[in-house]
Amino acid sequence: MTRRLPRAAALTAGLVALLTACSSSLPEPTPPPAPAVAPAAVTPGQSSRILDDLGTVLTAADKKLDAKLLEPRLEDPALEMREAEYVRADATDGDREPTALPTTAQATIVPRTESWPRTQLVVTDQPADLQAQRILVLRQDDPRAQFKLWGWSRLLPSTQMPPTAKAEIGSPVVAPDSEALVVTPQDAIAQYADVLTKDTKSKYDDDFAKNASRDEINDLRERNEKAVKGSGTYDETYTADDEPVVSLGTIDGGAIVVGRLTALAKTTLTLKGATLPISDPFYRALTGKKTAKKSVVRTSTDVLVLYVPPKGSDAPMSVLAFESVITDAKAS
Repeated sequence: MTRRLPRAAALTAGLVALLTACSSSLPEPTPPPAPAVAPAAVTPGQSSRILDDLGTVLTAADKKLDAKLLEPRLEDPALEMREAEYVRADATDGDREPTALPTTAQATIVPRTESWPRTQLVVTDQPADLQAQRILVLRQDDPRAQFKLWGWSRLLPSTQMPPTAKAEIGSPVVAPDSEALVVTPQDAIAQYADVLTKDTKSKYDDDFAKNASRDEINDLRERNEKAVKGSGTYDETYTADDEPVVSLGTIDGGAIVVGRLTALAKTTLTLKGATLPISDPFYRALTGKKTAKKSVVRTSTDVLVLYVPPKGSDAPMSVLAFESVITDAKAS
């Protein structure tokens, strides 16, 4: 006797058979093609919220001169620089306040990238005290991290920022060893450190346009040399980090290159019996001494922003912004 399936079971079996028969012809989903150009890493709205959060943290920390309050939104070297400014403000009873850092943007230069770390540059509005505008360097170290202030720098007088892509589009990230510029970004930072150390004796002297920050550095160096003439020596050296923190392409094929320099200034007494009074309250707070019998060594952390022209250009490299903060001092 032939056994019959119930009607529902027979329909189900037929449906399964039909699906099995047709399965080889079903279309497979196709992922969308990868964009030919990486997108901007940060939208204007996101950048605005980042600046708002930074402003809130700075306001609270500056009011109490408490560096621990900065940690959610600052990282070194900015954290180290701000902490030193708090020591200075406290030592001078508030006469030498921390650097004014506006967190409203006049222009934003955003990287066009899909990788990390990501670093954007913000040209701020002018501070209320009418000092120079700042360039804020904001960095996100990994996908889960907050954007933090990596450093800041002061625009030099009459500086014209080179044209860059709109923030919505983003600017290309230039590799530290890129040969598409007159020199690689990492070499540009190192060569300017050599210029600051050796002045006109540097073989790179003619490769950089003259600027106000370099004039100030040279004037201060001359005053310090004269102050110890006959009783000691004064030496000043600048060292660049191995790589710039970021290099972002400009419309003309050049790049804005940002890097950190460390400056060491050493006063050494050579005259027997000579002493060096430490009268500045900030230096006293850093060194813990009122007099030096052998030497005083000052460490400054500097943030440098350069424009490096494209390869083949006859234009010199130029300093767009420069900031120097004394972060340590030792006396013996």
